[in-house]
This record gives sequence, C-alpha cells and structure tokens, in this order.
Amino acid sequence: MAEYIQGEYFFLPQEHVLFGVGSLAKLANEVKVMGGQRVFVVTGHSLATQTDVVQKVEQALGSLHVGTFADIHQHTPKSDVARAVEQVHKLNADVLLSLGGGSVIDGTKAIAMKLSVEHGNFLPHIAIPTTLSAAEFSHLVGVTDEEQNIKAGFAHVQVTPTSVLMDASLTLSTPLQLWLSTGIRALDHAVETLYAPGAHPINDVLALEAIDRLFKYLPQSKYYPEDLAVRTELQLAAWMSFFGEVNTPMGLSHNLGRRIGASYNVPHGITSCITLPHVMRAMASTHASALAPIARRQGLVDSSASDQDAARSAADAVSALIQRLGLPQRLRDVGVPADELRKIAETTSSQSLKVDEIEALLKEMW
Repeated sequence: MAEYIQGEYFFLPQEHVLFGVGSLAKLANEVKVMGGQRVFVVTGHSLATQTDVVQKVEQALGSLHVGTFADIHQHTPKSDVARAVEQVHKLNADVLLSLGGGSVIDGTKAIAMKLSVEHGNFLPHIAIPTTLSAAEFSHLVGVTDEEQNIKAGFAHVQVTPTSVLMDASLTLSTPLQLWLSTGIRALDHAVETLYAPGAHPINDVLALEAIDRLFKYLPQSKYYPEDLAVRTELQLAAWMSFFGEVNTPMGLSHNLGRRIGASYNVPHGITSCITLPHVMRAMASTHASALAPIARRQGLVDSSASDQDAARSAADAVSALIQRLGLPQRLRDVGVPADELRKIAETTSSQSLKVDEIEALLKEMW
C-alpha cells in the first residue's frame, strides 16, 4: 500500500521583510505604514558607543524617534528587560525597534511580552539585525535569570517581529568573529530543521539552500569582509535557515547551546561552532536520510555512498568549515570546566539521547 506524506504548516504573524543595501532609507515609511509615531530603539552598549550604526538608525527615523535603550547585554538578562520596560512607559512609545544581534532582538520580544501582560496588546516590533543569528524570524525568546545563572525562555507567536529590515551596510561594524560565528548559528538552524520531527517539506528545501549558501559565502566574508553583496547573501541564507521555525522544533545542538551559553558566558554563535559537528555525528545513524543530502549537494561523497556515510561526511564538512573560519571548536577553549559536564548533561533536554550519552558527547566537545 502506498504511503502518502501528510502534515500541516503554521505561519508566524510577520508581515513584511525588507532586504538589500540601502533598505534603511525605507524605515520611516515602514513605521508610518504600521501607524507608529513614537519609536523606541533597543540596542546594545557596544553598538551604541563604538559604532555609528545606532546614530544612522536614529537619523533615519527623524522625529519618529523618542528614545533609545542601549544596555541589553549578552544572553538578555532579565533585569535589562525590566529597565527597558520602564523607559517605554515613560516615553509612551508605540513602536519597538530592535537593532543588534540575537540578545537584543530577544530582549525586545521580552519587552513586548511584558508590556502586553500589563496593557493587553502587543506593540509593533521592527527588527534590524546586525548578525546572522536569525532571531528576527522567530517567536522564541531566551532570557537569562541572573540569580540562577540559567537561560530560560518562552514562545509566543505575537512577539514575532512585525517587520524585519536587513541592510548589510549596517553589519560592517559587527566584529568579524561574531559575524562568522552567528553564520554557523544559522547553519545550526538549518541542519536541525532537516532532522526535526514531522513532515516539513517547505522548510527542508529552504534549509538545504541555506546550507549551500552558508558554505559558499561564509569563507568569502572572512576574506572579503567589506563585500556587501556577500553579506546580503548571508543575510538571506540566515532567513532561509530559520524560515517558519514554528514548524520545526530545535534540537540537541541548540539545547546544549542554551545551557552552556548563559551559564558560562559563551556567545550562542560560538556554542554552535562547538556543539553542531558533534551532534551531527551522533545523529548520523538515526537521522542519516535527513542529513545525507547536505553531503550529496556539496559533492562530498559519490553516488554509491550510504546515507550514513554521507551524514558523517556532512558533519566532517561542518567541522572543517568552522576550522577554516578560525572559530573555537572546544569547550575547554571557552572556559567550560570539565568537572561540570555531567551537570550540563543532566540539565539539557533531549528526545534522542540519554544523560550518559549527552555527557559522553560533551566530553568529545571538551
């Protein structure tokens, strides 16, 4: 009897994506189209004090800009969100604008959530990313509890940014290691899409295209960091990597990254550099058919290779890419103590591996 594919697809309430160099010129009109008059910018300290990016965005907003909160730290501490909410209240803002990487964008989602609990509605949110983490395309939020030093989170479709504006010229000030490592984060999104449970044919096509582009353009961006055409291609690849992520739950690499990142102050791009190749190898036997196309599209194996061999080759190729980009690949190199690997394993959720297996995997990463 024939087997038929069956599934369902959910759409996040994201209305508009603007992309390409020069898109910043459309920002003020974007605010007006959504009925906004008082825009509150949320960003990080480094971007505000060490670059002119925030100033450019404020100038593009003109009289629509009412204030800027430039103090969202890495991994989005809960206290930062609370202080930003106070400022939104004082300034009576009607549009939130996040400018930065995943921590800033997640922080702005958390601000929107907090305000909605207080007032019953969600403010429109325009996200302008300066990294490749792709948080702007997600309804997921990670916030760090500073007292417990653990990153928790929540999911709510209404915190998905209403609009996204990707202008590669605004990414030139992003430190190269941050830019490249968040590109590996996007690669992590795409790989985990492929072996996520359920049927997701649309996501799979985009994930494989994202992987191809990331393999091609990340090395080019390392050697030609000023090339805006290459940076634009990478922004599009990041979008593809996390397209409709509500349909593809995150896997073990992301779960380990969340657990390691906040507890040991490791950026999530770097956690993906360390965890992804090892998790791919661990999944090669159970998810071979999902991972094998990566290697086949890259021409890494011949047609006679088994899916399992192709899946392992894909993991090796990811590891080689990370090495070529000059990014960290070991837990010991980012300050994670060897005697805490068991605790990390015990507090990391996984549907695929048991605690002992996760611990063994962490020892390989160390």
